[in-house]
Amino acid sequence: MVYSTFRMAVLAVGALALAGAAAHATGNDGDFNCGISTQSERGLMAIEGVLQSPTALSGEYRFALRSNSSGGSTNISQGGQFSAAAGAPVSLGKVMVNAGSTIDVDFSVETGGKRFDCSAPLTTLT
Repeated sequence: MVYSTFRMAVLAVGALALAGAAAHATGNDGDFNCGISTQSERGLMAIEGVLQSPTALSGEYRFALRSNSSGGSTNISQGGQFSAAAGAPVSLGKVMVNAGSTIDVDFSVETGGKRFDCSAPLTTLT
């Protein structure tokens, strides 16, 4: 699960290696990278599920988000089939919430008959 960017920043130093290992998944078509990308701008935070594979990849995804802030709470669930071209990052779900919100994200990808948890912060493929 991914929590607000403020909490993630505090935990990032100790958890970076673990998050990278969790976000880097191995599928039948080779290694692929998936995870959560966050960006803040003008009081809003964009939370996006991203997948990148060195080979063409297809399957299904689930992107669910719960957020709480002083303005209320939100539950959003997105999902469906995807197709990713080789080497090109693809967005698999995107939500905008108040920047001060506490968030809980569940992002998973299913491909080749296997399910992968992609709920960790996005890391780059090396």
